[in-house]
Amino acid sequence: MKRPRSSIILAVLSVASTAPSTAMEFEIPAPTRPPNNSGPSSNSSSKTNSTNLMVNLFSSPSEADAPQIPLIGIGVGNLPHHRIPFLLATAMDAKQQRAGDGSTGAPYRLVDTSHTNPALEVLVGRSLARLLASDSAPRSASKGDNYHVIIKIWHTHLGYERTMMSVHDSLSDILPGVFSSAASSSSWDPSSWKKDPRVKIHAVLQYPRCYDTLFSSHYYHTSPSFPVKYANCREEEDAFLKSTSSKTATNDPSPLEDKSAWKRSYRALEELYHRDILESIGVSNFGPTDMAVLYEHATVGPHLYMGTLRTLVEEEEMVEEMVKHGVHYICYDAASTVLGGRQEATSAFGKLERMGARHGMTVGEADGNGYSAVQIVLGWLIQRRVGVVPGTKETGHLIENSPNVLSTMPEFTPRESLDIEMAVLSLVRGEDLEEESEMEMRKKRDVVMTTAGEEGDVGGSEDGAGIVATFFNSLKRNVRIFRVHPKTGKQIQLSSSISPGRSGRIMVDVNDVLIAYDGHGVAVKKFLVEAEDNVGRVDFSVEL
Repeated sequence: MKRPRSSIILAVLSVASTAPSTAMEFEIPAPTRPPNNSGPSSNSSSKTNSTNLMVNLFSSPSEADAPQIPLIGIGVGNLPHHRIPFLLATAMDAKQQRAGDGSTGAPYRLVDTSHTNPALEVLVGRSLARLLASDSAPRSASKGDNYHVIIKIWHTHLGYERTMMSVHDSLSDILPGVFSSAASSSSWDPSSWKKDPRVKIHAVLQYPRCYDTLFSSHYYHTSPSFPVKYANCREEEDAFLKSTSSKTATNDPSPLEDKSAWKRSYRALEELYHRDILESIGVSNFGPTDMAVLYEHATVGPHLYMGTLRTLVEEEEMVEEMVKHGVHYICYDAASTVLGGRQEATSAFGKLERMGARHGMTVGEADGNGYSAVQIVLGWLIQRRVGVVPGTKETGHLIENSPNVLSTMPEFTPRESLDIEMAVLSLVRGEDLEEESEMEMRKKRDVVMTTAGEEGDVGGSEDGAGIVATFFNSLKRNVRIFRVHPKTGKQIQLSSSISPGRSGRIMVDVNDVLIAYDGHGVAVKKFLVEAEDNVGRVDFSVEL
């Protein structure tokens, strides 16, 4: 390998301990953006405990008035309906759950619903009514005691009037008696809403438009949320127009004809938000193009984005824009993605299981089995202020993934976080990890390239702390990152080839000297990692 050309300049990377982390590391902060899109605040903590399992959705003149949403919820959209009342009663009753240390704590306070089957929202409403009736707390209960419900607007209800009808029907099913008069969805007056301060409603547009591919998916054919199965978007739209309930919404153009119908839907949500009916508003399953349009179109929010684990770890630019605009990301398929990818990525899944066993022994899990691979990923997400709403029909899993248990998980070191991220990428892509971890390969390379008797230090503290460096390759050729050994001057390869337009993450430490080479052995850039306070335990990003 060629040595760097003499013209290469040594760039000093000053890494201050107070510097914010980059979006590339998915350090999604608690969005604290006011309605005028002023951007997120930086006051978020990654340590998980029962006191910070709520996130502020945007700033407020008074911190006490800032709207919030729990980080951890339960998704009921795909659960068997006969199990929903029992599971919700178990999930939201603190007496039913115990944390890893045996103590009771905050139970679930967030429910993610679906509007594709009215029976589901009715069941949620009945369960919530029982909880409210048995709640002895005063109506001015603290925020941590409030119940939060996410309602969805299905793609058949895109358009201003259709969205108003959808929200009306959801509220009527989830909170019976919320309207002061018996108003139909065609004539309801939002001012007739009788708000219970203990219940906070969050509304999300589930899709920007209808996609025919949905109707051939395994999810569609197996989910109990679709009592009637349609063959395509047109068949579903025709059935909607023939239904009695849809006659009030025929003034809206069909969303199949107008691909921007979601804009009028979002305008309806903004109106309901301003009327204090909705606590927050957002979208789900929007792509980068639609999100860019939404940022320009919206006068409020979006406060929430509900998306997949794949979107979170692969759509880096899109996630970076969400952080910039203060959008709170909620991952709705983390558990199913981890379990679904274990057959193709056995090494990645095994790495998560071993990490769970190690951390479980640290906190003394009562069952002696430690944390599961799913729990490790859920803990990794919430420590980055990413919300999760796993759904399960098993009581044991319900408790395992509860706020009580996940809040006891020790904070991951930067090195552990990087290992989890690599494992998650493997599970998402179905491409297993190599048998040796990146750090193990680094150690072997360092031992080989140092002379006998010299210490093979590869960076990073012994306790696993270090700096996660993100290198983005803006060149038109592949690059690799090398580290200069501090004693021998030998150059140790830390990364495989980083393709043009892609990023690579490696563990480094303060005072490391790093060199980026292209495929011809030409040094592209040279760096010195330096910290202003000699701590530097934060992440940084470099564009090559």
